[in-house]
Amino acid sequence: MNKKKHILILGGGLTGLSTAKSLSKEYKVTILEKKSYLGGLAASFKKGEYQIPFFYHHIIKHNSTTIKYLNEYGLLKNAEWKKIKVVIASDGDLCDISNPLDLLKFNAVSLWGRFRFGLFGLYMLFLANPDNIADDQDARSWLMKVGGKEVTNTIFNHLYARNKFNIDLTKISAKQLAWRLKEREAFDPFTYPEKGLHILVDNLEKDIVKNEGIIVKGSNVKKVILDKKIVITDKKEYKPDIVINTIPIPEFLKVASRISIKYKRKLKRIKYCPAACVIFGTKKFLNKKYYWINVLDERVHTIFQHSILCGKYPWKVNWVLRYGGSEQDLNLSDKKIEKEYLGVVKKYFPKSDIVWTKVLKTKYGEPVYDKDYSSYKPDYSTPIKDFYNAGIQVTFPKIRNMNSALESGEKVAKIVFNDFKVS
Repeated sequence: MNKKKHILILGGGLTGLSTAKSLSKEYKVTILEKKSYLGGLAASFKKGEYQIPFFYHHIIKHNSTTIKYLNEYGLLKNAEWKKIKVVIASDGDLCDISNPLDLLKFNAVSLWGRFRFGLFGLYMLFLANPDNIADDQDARSWLMKVGGKEVTNTIFNHLYARNKFNIDLTKISAKQLAWRLKEREAFDPFTYPEKGLHILVDNLEKDIVKNEGIIVKGSNVKKVILDKKIVITDKKEYKPDIVINTIPIPEFLKVASRISIKYKRKLKRIKYCPAACVIFGTKKFLNKKYYWINVLDERVHTIFQHSILCGKYPWKVNWVLRYGGSEQDLNLSDKKIEKEYLGVVKKYFPKSDIVWTKVLKTKYGEPVYDKDYSSYKPDYSTPIKDFYNAGIQVTFPKIRNMNSALESGEKVAKIVFNDFKVS
């Protein structure tokens, strides 16, 4: 096949890779990735002979798109699906919120509050339809209606307002929160590919190259002249027929030119929540039962015990993360972050024997989904001819995860196929 048309994709994360995998079958495709590696937030680093994900990742049983890709590359053979425990850590105690008996002991709220929290969980599992929530409804008014005052103020004001986005519940999208809760993270089975996510990234890269696609790592984009479809990097100038952006919108706006004032103003409203993380290895599990630990009233917000899902390492691998407010930590030294974050780990797990650490930071954990996000979120198709967006910035109200990223790549590819057919 003579691939006459050229598509240039900005960003080699999962969205960029799945987009390129689809489109490279019929078009000439080039991916430009700023970093020296692919995968974005799903990339991995080497610790000895082992590959460990930068940030926490897991596969839930209903993540059909992720599972499709993993099965294509044989990464779920003999996969062990586990019912994981999601707990809340508060004032030195751990509460398994999926266990009614444990929930009754949750002293952070009154007995009535615990009962309301349990009813709220059942409502979300079996009755709630997030599509029925107005796009511009705020999380606080919705939670007060379906969960009550104590559940709203004591639990979600911490878990989602403070911990997630560091903005008030009155500013957060109720629809996006409802979709997050509908994800059934406390109930559906989880797994993680024993061979590692880097194998998925490697195979996507191989398929793209096999289709004669070009992937340029370490490519620093200097300018994107959208009306003329010219992309200038520190190494080369490209003149593609189509440009697809998958990188965070603020980074794209730094290099984009020839955008209308109206469209640029809309894109500039998109803000991102950063994240700071300490990955650490221990000799033993912090706790053999709990994979996901949400932390209230501390510097950090979440602890994950990765080795509960993937036990191939000689150590127990864990993450401790901060989201909302982590912009305060982005310029701190790794040593300072380790001290602060691991101090919280030690508070709840004083016997933890930490043998190694690695600090990671990102300015772009995910967009801040405020109650007006649907009014200014970018669409796949744009006012600029032959320019498209993809990635988590366009998937609202779906939650940020691998499944959404891969689906977004497939969706933008279908749109391009329809709009720009091979001649």
